[in-house]
Amino acid sequence: MTQSKPSPSTASSIRPPSLAREHRWLIAELRAMAANFSQIYFVPSAGIGALLLAVLALADLPAAVTGVAASAIASACAIVLRLPDALRRAGLLGYNGALTGIAFGTLWEPDVTFAAWLAICVGLTVLATALLARYRLPALTGPFVAAMILTWTLQPWLELTPRAGTPACDASTPAFVFCSVGQVVFIAPLALGLLTWYVVALFTPRATLWALVASAAIWAGFSALATVWPSMATQAGGVGVNAFLAALGLGVFGRHPTVRLIGGALAAVICVVLGGWLESWDWPYFTLPFNLAVWAVLGISAKPRRAAAA
Repeated sequence: MTQSKPSPSTASSIRPPSLAREHRWLIAELRAMAANFSQIYFVPSAGIGALLLAVLALADLPAAVTGVAASAIASACAIVLRLPDALRRAGLLGYNGALTGIAFGTLWEPDVTFAAWLAICVGLTVLATALLARYRLPALTGPFVAAMILTWTLQPWLELTPRAGTPACDASTPAFVFCSVGQVVFIAPLALGLLTWYVVALFTPRATLWALVASAAIWAGFSALATVWPSMATQAGGVGVNAFLAALGLGVFGRHPTVRLIGGALAAVICVVLGGWLESWDWPYFTLPFNLAVWAVLGISAKPRRAAAA
């Protein structure tokens, strides 16, 4: 006597309920980890996050690996702390942790101290992000900046081993603005920066386009001023990253294009001021100017009744 095989639909119907729940939970958590990467650019999409991770892996595989590890740690911390599932799965609790992991993988060689300190820093970013979300304050990349400043302060005791430097963006051509988009996640090659911009633009085309326009205008003004004050040229990388993020973030928050340009310009000015102040100490400011500029502009500008779709 022969027995017919169950159809796929029948097989799925007899799958143990616990196994089906575990499968759905795993898929949801993997999507949440991917969303951690997209939220660095204010995009709530697991698909865009996966594409950004792929571009990062092409540019710097070790940084992508530590970014994924940090994203997983952030999700685990949020689960252990019983933070809201909706925030975690949208990537809103883990994107600072993912960015911290990318930065660690870019700047230092992995070892036991590296892994332990990264886990601590990621946990702190999750706590800080959740606390700010509780009071409805935009975290932006503030927790990431705080974790990196703390790491830089403790570097004499941590003794993390620096990695070989990666190529920087060439600020002498307008293509610098595309390179700056990739530099947000420490991607230096121009082609991959352009690809990063395209991936982000798939979800928020208007906000990303306006951010690029603002960055190009700020680059032109910065380049003109750098001919008069050559010392400003050392801040070009920071200006590109922070100006783009400020314009993009203000667009996502529904501010007028003029306000976005003002926010980007303010971030550029803060870069120059902070860079001159911290240069003698050899301290980076990461995305602190972007945070300060956006917090300031959000605090003094009124939100329009109907926010633009960015």
